[in-house]
Parts: sequence; C-alpha cells; structure tokens
Amino acid sequence: MEYFDLGVLCFTGTISLSHIWASSAARCLAPSATSLKPWPELNSRGSAPIPPKMLRPSACAPRLLYQLNSLRQKFDSLSSLQEARTSVTPSCQSISYSNTKPLAVMSGENCYLTSYESAGQHGIEATVYLDTRNNVPSVGHSNPVVVKAIAEQAELVNTNTRYLHPDFVELKQKIIQTLPDVPDDDWQVILTNSGSESNDLALRIAKCNTKSGDRGVVITTDIGYHGHTASLISVSPYKLKSIGETSPRKGTKWLKHPNTYTRGAQYYIEDVEETLKDTVEPVLIFEIGMSVGGVILPPEGYLGHLVNGVKTRGGTVIFDCVQTGCGRLGVGKWWGFEGSGVTPDIVTVGKPLGNGHPVSVVCVKRSVVKNFDEMGMEYFNTFGGNTVSVAAALATVNEMERLKLMENCTRIGGVLKAGFKKFMELHPNTIGDVRGEGLFLGVELIASSERDPGTSETSWVCSKMKDDFRVLTTIDGEHDSVIVVKPPQTFGDIEAEYFLWAFGQVLKKLEASKRYGSFKVGKKTPT
Repeated sequence: MEYFDLGVLCFTGTISLSHIWASSAARCLAPSATSLKPWPELNSRGSAPIPPKMLRPSACAPRLLYQLNSLRQKFDSLSSLQEARTSVTPSCQSISYSNTKPLAVMSGENCYLTSYESAGQHGIEATVYLDTRNNVPSVGHSNPVVVKAIAEQAELVNTNTRYLHPDFVELKQKIIQTLPDVPDDDWQVILTNSGSESNDLALRIAKCNTKSGDRGVVITTDIGYHGHTASLISVSPYKLKSIGETSPRKGTKWLKHPNTYTRGAQYYIEDVEETLKDTVEPVLIFEIGMSVGGVILPPEGYLGHLVNGVKTRGGTVIFDCVQTGCGRLGVGKWWGFEGSGVTPDIVTVGKPLGNGHPVSVVCVKRSVVKNFDEMGMEYFNTFGGNTVSVAAALATVNEMERLKLMENCTRIGGVLKAGFKKFMELHPNTIGDVRGEGLFLGVELIASSERDPGTSETSWVCSKMKDDFRVLTTIDGEHDSVIVVKPPQTFGDIEAEYFLWAFGQVLKKLEASKRYGSFKVGKKTPT
C-alpha cells in the first residue's frame, strides 16, 4: 500500500522530533528539546511485535513545530489548556479520556495521532498514539492526496451548488456507480455537510412520499442514533435514553435492536411484525451498522423481512450507512446493506466520505424524490456541495479505489477478528462475544462467567490501552461494555499485529488484577 511508504520511521525509545524530521529531509526545523514519549518496551526476540511505524512526511514538519511552539507560549500544561477550554465551553460537549488524561491532538498521519503533553524547562513533550477509534479519516489522517485536492481547489474558488462545476457531477456519478441497480428507476444524489443533515433531509423526502405527510409514523431501533437536529433527536433513542426518556415519542415506534448475542434472530423477526402492526405508510430509518449499539449488524434474513414489511404497508425505507458506507465492511460491500438482497429507497452516508472534511450525501430513487421536487420548495444548502468539500470527497473516493481499501478491510478485519476470537477462547470469563465485519468490529466484555456486562472492565481496558500501550480505542453498547474497533481503513498488518499484542497484554493484566483483588475503576472512561 503506497500510502504506508511515505517517510516512515520505526522507534521504541525516547526520540526527538528533530530525528524524525531529519529522516524526512527537514533537518533544521525542530529543536532537539522537543521530544516524543517512548512507546512501550518491546522485545525484538520475544512475543512482542515490531513497534508501529510513525509516519512523518517532511511537509508537515514546519507547521507542526510552529503550532507546538505557539501552544507552548499560551499553555504550559495540558491541565491549563483543559481549564481554558472548560471556561468557554458548555458541559454538554465532552472530552475523551477526561477521567485519566485528555488528549490535545496536534497532528495525525495515516493511523497515528500526535498529542501535546506539556511544555516545561526540558522543552515540549508529545505522545504518538495508534488510532483504532476514528472512522472519519477513511483513507488515513492527513492523506496527502486529499490534502492536496483541498488546497488546490481552495486556491481556485469555493462556491456553491447554484453554479456548474465538473467535480460536482463526477462525484455524484462515482457514488451512483457504487449503488445497486434499481429496475425502472434510477438514483439521484444531494450533497450536504454532515450525516445529521443528510438524515434530516432523508426524513423530509420520505414524508413527502406518503399521503399522511408529517403525520406518518417513523420506525427506528431502540438504540438508534441518526443525528443531532431536532427531528433526528426525536428518532434517536440512544440520545433520548440518556435524558431519561425510555419510551417512543409521539409519531415514532422503536424496534428492538437485533443483537443476536442476547437473543436469537427469530425473536427480532417477531418483533418486526409486532412493531409494524397497524402502521400505514411507515417511514423506516435504520442503521445498517449500529456503532453506539455495540457493533450490531442485522442477522441473515432480518433486513429482507423488515423491508418487505414496510413496503407492503406503503412505506419508505431509509438506510443510514454513516457507519458502514464507503467499503468499511470489505469486499463487495461499498454499502453495508449489499448482500442482503434488499435495496432501500434512500441511502445516506457522511463520516468517511470527505476523510474529515464536512461532506455527506443523500442518495434517493428518482421516483421517491419526485413529490419532494414537485412541492416547489428549493433545497439550497450554503455549504452543502461546496467545491472544496466536493474536491475532498472526490479525492477520497479515488484514494479508496487506488489503495484497494475494501480488500484491505476484508483482509485486516479478518486478522483482527481471528485474533479476538482466539482471545475469547483464552479468556472465556472476560470476553463474551466477538462480532462485526471488515474494519467494523466489537469485543463484548463480561464481568464473570455469569456473563454480566463488563462495564467497569471495558472502561479499565480502554484506559490501559491508552496509558500503557498508546492505543486509542472506543466504548459503546447498551451497557458500555463493548470495545469498538473502527480505525482508518488504511490500517495495516503492523498496526493489527501491535494492536492484538497490546490488547492481549491488557487482558492478562485485567484478569491478574481481578484475581489478586487490585482491580479498581474510577469514573467511566468517556470516549
């Protein structure tokens, strides 16, 4: 994979940024007082793998140095930076790892993030982390091809969809080529800024396609999350439950999320029948991959039964592929629903499409968007489909093809999943389930052989992976008991090997601490 070959350097001990940058032909740009904290000691002859590669193209060196020095002048420590943020930010916006030590991410490269630590008499300290939690940079943090496309278009012009532009057409054509054929119909594409905007628009279009209009019942899952607008919060039980709302709001119904770890598939198929009973022209909005649910993928046959039930009642089907679009599930699945035998009326995707630049799409059948068009209200979004975002998305899609990332997701995802299943055999009282596909994986931790959710254990593992092994993970699931692995889709062999080694070490430490009575968990790790 060519992207992995850009200016790489392996290291295990404390090393100055000047050494890294010198290896990338930027010899005079970094003071030797600027240092990176060491990776964990790794035995070259033991069971430990080669340490991960730190990617540092020379182009970013002067900018990062300037940023770090500027930061040093303003904040002498991470705590002072955190205090300053808290003074100007409401508490509804959380900070990851605030129970241990938050991150001040100043740069990223491929699957690695560099976090500012402190600036004292010995200079600036920073830590490099392996990132397995951020699925937005699908083709790697700071991918040079995407960065170049953004810069070049920004230098020319950044304007909106009311003007003609070839990239606007080319991006839509490329996206349509990835979608399944629809007999006697075709696809159209609308560009927005985020998954939330796309899902909000998808609901508007779907409701225009029903005779009952805004009064049509919306069907979602009982742990679904579709975005932060008012209309989407109302159909996002994951958010509603966090404020004590445990039953559907008026005009909505909740399906039980099909978690076959807790119940068999037939139970959820029967729940579909019960939920759809007496509905007319329902609007289904369904996450193909439920990350906040703890990596839930629908069991075989479930989607067909669900979609058929909605369509026979005159309804409209929206598949939210924000988590599982752009090939994350691997070969043959640009969209997470492919292979299920069903095709939705509307598909949305956001997170991975621009590799971190805000761009999202609504893909809708022409026959379904017809009523929305004929209503006569223009859909204009000032920044949705702007030329810079389109350039970012087009470059991202082209990079996915060039780097063969669907194949990479299948292969590396298979390596990780096999490793997790081996750990489940070795630690049957700690791991209850391994699930997912491609680079969308979940490891369900349990508290004991009684299989109670391992909420405390999961928080402990997440913190240890970060603090002891410099690996960033995330926590999700109904009981916050699932380690979710959804790294950039450029995640390679060396990253997978190191991650599995570190995860195995942490599992051993966890069981030892519980065995000898030293297991303690403070505040839950927020991720």
